[in-house]
Amino acid sequence: MALTKPQKKAALGLLLLCLVLLPVVVWGLLFDLSYHQQAIASGRQLIIHSSMHGLAFGGVILCLVLVIWVIVRLNFQAQVYEQRLNSLFGKLTITSFALMVIGYYGMNQYWQSKMSTKGYEPCPATTLLFTRVTYSAWTLNPALCYDTDVKRIVLRGSSGESEQVEQMLQQRERQQEARRQFLQREEQLKQQRLQRAAESP
Repeated sequence: MALTKPQKKAALGLLLLCLVLLPVVVWGLLFDLSYHQQAIASGRQLIIHSSMHGLAFGGVILCLVLVIWVIVRLNFQAQVYEQRLNSLFGKLTITSFALMVIGYYGMNQYWQSKMSTKGYEPCPATTLLFTRVTYSAWTLNPALCYDTDVKRIVLRGSSGESEQVEQMLQQRERQQEARRQFLQREEQLKQQRLQRAAESP
């Protein structure tokens, strides 16, 4: 059955939406994959894991299915095959949704395994990012999950927050080292004073 004018407008709108979303989804997927690889390899004390990119695999297929379906519907008017085509694209759409779910859990499991292998442990859900359902914090030092300075930095789950935590920890280490050196010098001076006092008549 030929499409009506409103149906053609709706189909073109859907086509345009899919063509805009497709490169965005692909870029987001590649960015997230690159970020996770770099974060795990970085050895930072705390990294942030997002499980959203697992949906992108099915999302890309869904966009492609919708693009092909709209193009076919706009250019293919044979009524005899209409029901078969609609059935085929319906199945492909359901398959793409299934791939979203499989990709979500599969990629999540993959990255969790990689992080565990590197010695990272997940922070309890009630400590960091508990309002961000698809984000979790993983750390080499479980005490950081309860650190007030870390909690002040890690709020949204952005990639920069992990780097900010690392900078804060490095600054804290420098301050602690400077304090240790100061106390060590003070102790040495104290020992020297005691030694001079013992040697003086």
